Amino acid sequence: MPVFPGDPEVSFEQIHSITEIGYNVTRVCIGTHSGTHIDVPRHCLDDERGADSVLLDALVGWAEVLDLTDRPATAEITATDLDVFANRVEECSRVLIKTGWSARFGKDEFFTDFPGITKDAALWLAARKVKLLGIEQPSVHAQHHLEVHKILLSTGMVLVESVANLDKVTQDRVYLIALPLRMVGLDGAPTRVIAVEGQLI
Repeated sequence: MPVFPGDPEVSFEQIHSITEIGYNVTRVCIGTHSGTHIDVPRHCLDDERGADSVLLDALVGWAEVLDLTDRPATAEITATDLDVFANRVEECSRVLIKTGWSARFGKDEFFTDFPGITKDAALWLAARKVKLLGIEQPSVHAQHHLEVHKILLSTGMVLVESVANLDKVTQDRVYLIALPLRMVGLDGAPTRVIAVEGQLI
């Protein structure tokens, strides 16, 4: 599984097998920011809020899908781009930004040429107290990642990066379920994200 340059590799090692002792056990080695994962304040800030501090209210509920797939693939996401959706992003919204980038997972450019969120776009989201932001890209910005992370995470926002298959979502609003491993005090955690389309029963 490809990982962000410099992050630990993902590996699986069989420790026990059915043929040897009657059951299978596998050791999994994975970084806190491998694949689809959450970022929390501890990731970039001198802040004790770790992956276990995230409230379920941020992780589960209705989310607005902002479709930016009609723009050039590597174009930055600016506050002007987000202004188009201002009437849908209310205070404490959950937001998924759809760029189509997840379809490039496994390709060389996935970790280098992705559309970044500009600082003014990050301030736009922070001003609306967005409680969860999900993106298909592996980070918020290729060059200014630290500054943009700090703007977003300083608000307590949950950032979900490398959201898989967001390009397949067809509706503007989905019921989002994003469940990270509850890793006490850590800077992030692998996360399973589900988007339910249509009415809930």
